[in-house]
Amino acid sequence: MTQPSGWYDDPQDPSQLRYWDGVVWSSHITPKVSPTVAQSNIGMPYGVTPAAARPPAPGSHGAQGPPAAPRGYDDPSQQGQEQRGGQWPAYGQHPGQIPAQQLGWESDRPTTPDGVVLSGWWKRVLARIIDSIIISIVSLPLTFALMRRASNIFQDYIRQVVDAAQAGSSTIPAQPGTEFTGPILQVSLIVLAVYLVYEIAFLTRSGDTLGRRAVGISVRLRDKAGPPPLVAVLKRTAVKEGGNLIGVVPFLGILGSAFSLVDVLWPLWDDKKQAIHDKVGATNVVVGRQPKRDA
Repeated sequence: MTQPSGWYDDPQDPSQLRYWDGVVWSSHITPKVSPTVAQSNIGMPYGVTPAAARPPAPGSHGAQGPPAAPRGYDDPSQQGQEQRGGQWPAYGQHPGQIPAQQLGWESDRPTTPDGVVLSGWWKRVLARIIDSIIISIVSLPLTFALMRRASNIFQDYIRQVVDAAQAGSSTIPAQPGTEFTGPILQVSLIVLAVYLVYEIAFLTRSGDTLGRRAVGISVRLRDKAGPPPLVAVLKRTAVKEGGNLIGVVPFLGILGSAFSLVDVLWPLWDDKKQAIHDKVGATNVVVGRQPKRDA
């Protein structure tokens, strides 16, 4: 749940209002002309008490705001922080990047222990589709020759079957053996290797991949913000791709496919929105990007 659209105190100038469109702060502003604007419910969810009517937080300055700085005005960046009281996003900041408890209402969406909203299932699926497309493109120069060889073998087999049928023969040509399955197996292993390098490198560096970044989600430890450490990434990736790896082994493919399917669907009924690989790596997929790890 994100902050609903409406007019709120401008983080840069408390003497005016700025319109929040539900995603980012807009460029639309208006002066505070009503003496009771602090008591207004404009833009606030139904049933939420206006900020001015709430008890002041410890260390806050109450409804009158902070004392005036020398020369009669404050640093706008500091003023914005005081004016929000930790409740509203900074100018240009996405609400998903700060804990839900600081947004001024209780979110009904599941969060991490420190209050960061967890990603929905469809965003995870869409991110994986985008990453798969990227991996396929990157792997193409390495797999093109193998795929072409396998394609030629398959076309020759189909041609033999058609020729046999046209000749009225009741004998079906023998199916291609290792000369066909060999290149296919090599292609699968190459694509998997490229994916592992891509996944591990991006997650340990920034907590996301290009696909996750495109849909606005990232991976972090459940109990700690920031890109997950290498050990956690290796654990979750090994479990996540274990089904695909088993799938290339003859006679075990159906087991690997079944495990991969269950792993993908697991967040739909898990109260912590974790897939099986998330539980092994102690990670969560959350809304927003991760802060850089301290050097």
